[in-house]
Amino acid sequence: MSPERRIMTDRIGELLLREKLITQDQLKNAVEEQKKSGGRLGYNLTKMGFISEKDLTSFLSRQYGIPTIDLSTQEIDSEIIRLIPEDVAQKYQVIPVSRTGSTLVVAMADPSNIFAIDDIKFLTGYNVEPLVASDASIKTAIDNLYQSSEMGLEGVLTEFDDNEMELIQDEEEIDLMDLKKAVEDAPVVKLVNLILTDAIKKGASDIHIEPYEKSFRVRYRVDGVLTEVMKPPMKLKNAIVS
Repeated sequence: MSPERRIMTDRIGELLLREKLITQDQLKNAVEEQKKSGGRLGYNLTKMGFISEKDLTSFLSRQYGIPTIDLSTQEIDSEIIRLIPEDVAQKYQVIPVSRTGSTLVVAMADPSNIFAIDDIKFLTGYNVEPLVASDASIKTAIDNLYQSSEMGLEGVLTEFDDNEMELIQDEEEIDLMDLKKAVEDAPVVKLVNLILTDAIKKGASDIHIEPYEKSFRVRYRVDGVLTEVMKPPMKLKNAIVS
């Protein structure tokens, strides 16, 4: 655990103790469990039965002046979920909920985690507005929402209609208006975005989009080794490269 993270964890414990929501012994036991098993202090306090999820979220809401949210009643669009990669959501225990203009609303188990807020702001390019949710509800949301929105690289390709785009044999025959339309096509955008996020998840240092005369492939360089990850149809060559 980083020093910064430890400071925030200790502060939450001290605040709960000051409000007499937990005892000194309970805090000590939860800290010991945290050292052994990891996880947030709040999660361990609720897991050990020292404080309820509802009481903890209500306390955090009052303490930081941030509203709570019941994730079990929320319908979150899959496009919103994709704004934050699953590994980041797991790391910080956050769920993107909605977006209005330049502001992204996220549910957090620990709204005092300014490092998480700063990282998400940098990653997404949006201002971040936090809401408080329980650890259990966020974990359930991550498991359900990312599983339902997950689509492999090959899965995205099934969205393309074979009749939508004709195979172009000669580069000189390319119609710029047709190419512009293809580039803006939702499945093409989704495929390129997925290639980028998949490469990030796998720790790739390079992404190779390699169009040849009769074949087309995508390779990642991971730990110095180039590995082929997919072979898109030749008909998508110009749209993907563009």
